[in-house]
Amino acid sequence: MTSIDLLKTSKTHRVFRLPLLSLILRLSAVLILSGCGETAARFNQGQPDAKAWVSIGHSRIPVELALTPEEQRLGLGERDTLSWGHGLLFVFDQPNFRRFWMKGMRFDIDIIWIRDGRISSIARDVRHVLGENGPTVMSSELVDQVLEVPAGFSQSQGWRKGQKVRIEWAQGSP
Repeated sequence: MTSIDLLKTSKTHRVFRLPLLSLILRLSAVLILSGCGETAARFNQGQPDAKAWVSIGHSRIPVELALTPEEQRLGLGERDTLSWGHGLLFVFDQPNFRRFWMKGMRFDIDIIWIRDGRISSIARDVRHVLGENGPTVMSSELVDQVLEVPAGFSQSQGWRKGQKVRIEWAQGSP
């Protein structure tokens, strides 16, 4: 119905149609705006801003950093999830054999052991044990960095032993 047709209709119809049109437009605006906010919230849920980016092969993922002993002890424990294509990078001062305990983990992960900018090995699909501390996983070689990503991610990207690992630090990071 055009605006000219609306003017030709009786007052009764005009009174009824204008508030209905107004109501529909207002509801549409509310739904659109609330949907956008929900999508943004879901996108950022539990994922702090990237402190660095890790590139391996054709992949480049944002990562948080575990630099202090406290951050390294907690790791991904007590979190509900880690988004696909995100990671947590542990950076150590000296190469050493590293032991990772799945304490407080609520989801499965891949652990990528790194030495001198190359993957030394990958522990794939390390399982969490709900309500328990889960397994302890140890590096088979000396490593100076460890990357944790969601289980299956390293395989989906074709990551393998010997691949180069490049780290781009965000401004203000080490």
